[in-house]
Amino acid sequence: MLTTFASLADFIGIFAFALSGIMSAQRRRIDPVGVFVLAFTTAFGGGIFRDVIIDNRPYYWIENEAYVWMTIALAALAPTVIARFHRWLSESAFIWMDAVGLGFFSVSGTALCLEAGLPPLSSSILGVCTGAMGGMLRDVFLNRLPLVLSDRQPYALAAFGGCWLFIGLAELFPQPAGLGRELALWGSTAAIIAIRMFCWYKRLRIVSYGALRRLIRSRPSRGATDDADDSSKD
Repeated sequence: MLTTFASLADFIGIFAFALSGIMSAQRRRIDPVGVFVLAFTTAFGGGIFRDVIIDNRPYYWIENEAYVWMTIALAALAPTVIARFHRWLSESAFIWMDAVGLGFFSVSGTALCLEAGLPPLSSSILGVCTGAMGGMLRDVFLNRLPLVLSDRQPYALAAFGGCWLFIGLAELFPQPAGLGRELALWGSTAAIIAIRMFCWYKRLRIVSYGALRRLIRSRPSRGATDDADDSSKD
């Protein structure tokens, strides 16, 4: 993975996820330590899960202390930021921050797993986990159903598709230090963010299992239809 993309993706993804964790603490009785826990978990939870699975040592957050300090600073400034910019910290801003973190972390996680020698399917799944796990832990700590499971919009599915887009483009540009690979990384990240936000603004929803079950139950069986036709003929 290119150094340019890696450094920018890490900074943008961690900043966006940490800020989304802080924003989720609004209107909650959470002390400053709790705000930091939410920010840290959202920013680093997915990466820690990935590093444990692929046995990546040292863990990313240990190797990059500067980002931990940035998270601490954001958590310390959270009351001021929320007080001054509460008008702009709307639901759409939270969704945007979450989508940006999802896009950057999913693609960078997939690239890291591919470099570690994992097959494409495993790399894409771990890439999605890198992007989505932190937000899931954040919502669990807030005692609410995780966003990835509850809003019925493409979230993990958007990340999964973007990860496979990167895998396909990586096959076309096999040189890890070439311009084509960098474009693949940025393009796949942009695709995840665009799909997530387009579906959110357009309110495009995934059909739930409950709706499918009701649809199947509402359809008459073939035998019942034949009986109805026979009775109508009589």
